[in-house]
Amino acid sequence: MIVIKSAQYEVYRQDIERLQDHKSVVKGSPLRNLDPYLDDGGLLRVGGRILTGDLLAGSNGPIIIPKKSHVASLLVKYYHQKCRHQGRHITEGGVRSAGYWIMGAKRLVSSVLNSCITCRKLRRKPEIQKMGNLPDFRCKPSPPFTYVGVDTFGPWEVSARKTRGGVANSKRWAILFTCLASRAVHIELVDEMTSSAFINSLRRFVAIRGKVTEFHSDRGTNFVGSTDALNINTINVESQPVRKFMVENGSTWIFNPPYASHMGGIWERIIGTARRILNAIIMESKKLLTHDVLNTFMYETCAIINSRPLANVSIDPTEPSVLSPSVLLTQKTEVDYGPFEAVDLKDMYRTSWKHTQVLANQFWKR
Repeated sequence: MIVIKSAQYEVYRQDIERLQDHKSVVKGSPLRNLDPYLDDGGLLRVGGRILTGDLLAGSNGPIIIPKKSHVASLLVKYYHQKCRHQGRHITEGGVRSAGYWIMGAKRLVSSVLNSCITCRKLRRKPEIQKMGNLPDFRCKPSPPFTYVGVDTFGPWEVSARKTRGGVANSKRWAILFTCLASRAVHIELVDEMTSSAFINSLRRFVAIRGKVTEFHSDRGTNFVGSTDALNINTINVESQPVRKFMVENGSTWIFNPPYASHMGGIWERIIGTARRILNAIIMESKKLLTHDVLNTFMYETCAIINSRPLANVSIDPTEPSVLSPSVLLTQKTEVDYGPFEAVDLKDMYRTSWKHTQVLANQFWKR
């Protein structure tokens, strides 16, 4: 009570002295509409014909608290924590129910809630992260698969051979190569996660797609040689055979910084798409999953991913074509092939007769 009386006297000194002399408050005072009075203890309370205080608490009227005093902030914080960090309406109701009338309470409660760390964690909207500039290899004009991102995913269990007890299964992994400029995809299947199998997949990839200037990947245990001490059978890019292959082909392997998985989003996103396509193909297929079947599914997955539009599909009738990585690789579109329909002998004769009539008409016109 002493602290509250001191805060009231510091702000409303003139009004308290006039009330002690049994006079009304100053005409321009912010307390005039509250009809204040002094209780037996000398506290400034809200008056009126009907007392609006909490009668169960034994008070005759809410105690007036100046809004700029430190006491008002402490009271709002206390009752805000007491109501388990609820909104402004519940917090303000808790302060009023406790028998306190804070001047300008709505603005003060909003200010306290805005600076509350717990409320920010619970209800604050996510901030919009400002993206950094794209790397040079993403914007540099270059042939497809000049700058390549590499990652592995899997495994899948395939039927290797038949035995007396059933079928022996083995695992297969996939090496994903994605062009960082054209966004084209190439997937190679490997039967083990070793440096030799990885070199063979690199040789097949380079033989089909051409030489690569830079390989980019994360610093996962699949590529970094930190698992030698653990005797884990993984791909080691830092091993001597892989280094020799890089030197002979004039390629450079660049790792992303540690704990920067967001920098590999260009291939992580494609791996998610490839997994969804493979799950659909395997679920619809009724064939026994062998190495050859899985390898075929991988190439079909590449074809589907490479046929995706690189930009939004235009609704302009003057631009009906869709730009995709497959168009950049093969210079062909689906329109070039035409529809595949069932053609029998009658249709062939009918087509040839129409073609003969067209040629005859052109001849007689000449």
